Amino acid sequence: MDPEMEIVPMGRQADGLADGLVVRRSTPEGHVHARRHAHDFHQVTLFLSGPGHVEWDCGEGATYSGRPTAGDVAVTPALVPVMVRWDRPFEAISVLLSSDLLDRVADRAGLERSRLRPAAMRRDSFVGEVARTLGEAAESGGTGRELLAESLGTALAVHLLREYDDDGPPPRPVGLRDEALRRVTDHVEARLDGDLSVASLAAVAGLSPHHFLRRFRASTGTTPRQYVIRRRVERAHRLMVEGCDIAQAAARAGFSGQSHLHHHVRRLLGVTPGELARRAAGERLR
Repeated sequence: MDPEMEIVPMGRQADGLADGLVVRRSTPEGHVHARRHAHDFHQVTLFLSGPGHVEWDCGEGATYSGRPTAGDVAVTPALVPVMVRWDRPFEAISVLLSSDLLDRVADRAGLERSRLRPAAMRRDSFVGEVARTLGEAAESGGTGRELLAESLGTALAVHLLREYDDDGPPPRPVGLRDEALRRVTDHVEARLDGDLSVASLAAVAGLSPHHFLRRFRASTGTTPRQYVIRRRVERAHRLMVEGCDIAQAAARAGFSGQSHLHHHVRRLLGVTPGELARRAAGERLR
């Protein structure tokens, strides 16, 4: 971990509901870009309202870019670098659990003291109900509050250790929403002979280039650049079948010249554009 990175402490235990357990209801302001930091505690956040567009980066394999809604949950483990941006105020309940609390629960439950896995905005009904109940307990006070908090904190810790164990399968990469993917692919088809840079495609999807690259690959299994090249090769092939010569097909499909087309046709199809053109001419004569 970067020695210059800020480590956010859990804070005074006096405002906690139980030993190693703090619950906070907050309304963060909009248009915030938090610098990369880490917590010395585990944090579970339940969204009570939508924060608009969120970009959440919690390390390799744990990124999110989209619009979470009320009821979505995020899990940020202790000492994991995180950076978050949101664009409008929202309400949330955050449950902070100390590392000591999780270790104690792991020992009592016979579970491994493994590191938790970060989780982007997802639905987890158990976490949501526990966070709401703890939030109500923090506000209402009353007899039995500490015992209730201890019980719920223990149950939440067990759930996290079982369901967010970093030794388990990695989280599934977050792909593009169907509507966004359709906008991007339609844009590619309409502008194969024009500018199709990653930045321009990311703008169509409404994402930063960094998050667009990750999410496009999760949805299609390939990079935007390779997808565009394949579509250009397919367009050039179709144009040659329709009677275009190689130079015309290369230009209309978005290649810089015949040699550029030759390189990618040979790489993807195993033949040269000349061979494709001769096959196309033969098919037209039949």
